[in-house]
This record gives sequence, C-alpha cells and structure tokens, in this order.
Amino acid sequence: MSAYADYFRRQWYAIAADADGRYLAVQEVEDIFKIVGLLIQGHQRDAIVSRLRQANPIATETACKSSVDLAIRLLLMLKVGVVRHQANPRHDLKWENGSLKDFVQNRFNKAPALDCHHVRLPKSFDAWSISTIGGLKLEFTDNLADHLLLIDDDTTVLIFHHASFLECQVNTLYPDGLIDETLRTLALLFPQSEFSSSVLNRNDKRVWFQKLCSASSPCLVDPQVALCGNLRAEERQIERFAFWRDRLIIIKQIYDDATPKTIKQWWHDRRNGERWFTFWVAVLVLMITITLGLIQCIESALQVYKAYYPTVI
Repeated sequence: MSAYADYFRRQWYAIAADADGRYLAVQEVEDIFKIVGLLIQGHQRDAIVSRLRQANPIATETACKSSVDLAIRLLLMLKVGVVRHQANPRHDLKWENGSLKDFVQNRFNKAPALDCHHVRLPKSFDAWSISTIGGLKLEFTDNLADHLLLIDDDTTVLIFHHASFLECQVNTLYPDGLIDETLRTLALLFPQSEFSSSVLNRNDKRVWFQKLCSASSPCLVDPQVALCGNLRAEERQIERFAFWRDRLIIIKQIYDDATPKTIKQWWHDRRNGERWFTFWVAVLVLMITITLGLIQCIESALQVYKAYYPTVI
C-alpha cells in the first residue's frame, strides 16, 4: 500500500499545510478516521460540519468543510472539494446535499450513450499499443473519477493506477460492480502476462512500463496495476463494461483512426497485416533499388577513372 500511503501524505499536507493548518478543523489522523466513520454511516455533510464545530468551537466553517472533503478524498480517492491554491481545479467534485452514497452513485451510475455494436477490444489493444501505435500519451491519476479520461485536446489518457486500493475495498459507497470493472480495465490495459512476465519477447513492454512509472513524478505508481491478471476473449467484449464503456469507445476510436507517422510506429503497427506487409515490401524494394543504383554509380565512376588513367602493365 505504499502508493496509497504516498497519496495519503500528499492529500493531508496539501490541505493541512496551508496557512499552518487553519483551514482544517482537525489536527490528528484519528480525527479524520472519525469523520470517515460518519460518512460511511450515511451522515449528511451539514450534520458532520455541525459536529466538528461543536468539537472545535474556534474552527471556522471553511475549515470544517475542508476536513470533510479531506476525509472523502482519503476514503474514496475522489477529488471532492477545492484545495486552496491548486493549479487545476476544473475537475473537482462538489458534494453539498444528501448522503455521500447517493452522491457517488449518481456520479457513476450513468447509462452509456455511445454506440458499441462495431467496437472490438482485441488482445493487442493495451496501454503499450495505445501509446506506441495510437500516439496517445499516458499519465497516471489519483482521482478515480478521471479514470480513462482524455485531456489536453484528446492527446493524453489518464489511468487510475491504485489497484491495491481497489482490491481492499469493502465499503458500500461505490456502485455495485464499479470496483470489479475498474480492475478489469486495468487488466485490459496492462495484461499481467505481457507486463509482468519474464519471458524475453515480452521484455520490451516491461521496460516500457517501468519508464512510464518513472515518468509519473510526483505520483508513486502502484506496481499492482500490472498484476491484475488477464482477460479472456469474452471478458474483453465492450458490452461487458458499463461504467467505463464510453471512455473505452472513445480511446479505441482514436486508436483505430491513428496512422503511423514514424518508422517505429510503422514497424509495430500490425492492425492491418496486408498494409503492414505491403509497406515493408515497398521499403525493401526501395532499399534494394537504391543499393543497386549506388553500386552501378560506383562501377560507372570506376570505368570513367580507368578510361582516363588506364593501368600500365
């Protein structure tokens, strides 16, 4: 759970360190755990804020609300509330009324809207091919609501990587099936046989994955993300995904529409075997033609040289 512990510290200090903790109504981790207990029991936001005001009369209402938001962030790994002075608050969620469970259920229980009849997720469709062939940049995120979200003008895909956190979930605040489906999307993107196998012909993907994790500063990536198993053919059917279906469809569409732009992409792009074979045959013929032409030029140059400077016996 080192990745979650790193997330815990970053969230705590992002809020508690601001103005020497004056924007928090609690000072100890145990106090946060008490708020978490109230959230799980179904207490509404205003009721929890009132309890905090009674327990700490000198705390402001803003500090109490920030404490509740921090507890939610640590409990659900959802970016709820606005952290002061943060760089990009556009995707922050706001919980004001009702129970937290209803808020989370409404956030994720949205019926898929995109047509999926012609969408297929082959075994070759994984994080490596999305990046290497599709040309999309991959970044890891700590916000579950941003999982598989396209940002930066549809050039970057965010991936929620806390597989260990998901596997430990026992609370009922999440919709039924969300945790299991999220883990299946990780198995789809990072199949264990491809990214954790020691087989030599899979080493390139392991090296690529290690570089991807190293580039995710300051986020400490959960290594369990590559240990979520492998999906069988029937498990890769797009109809088996409900919560993340639309985002998978959009990523797959961008991946299918991508055309190779570099030699490396042409070499690895095996989506259309006939096109790949034709391209490399043409490259081979071109190289042979250039080589033969070069040899012929050299021979002609030697002949001209010998004509002016014949060998004297």
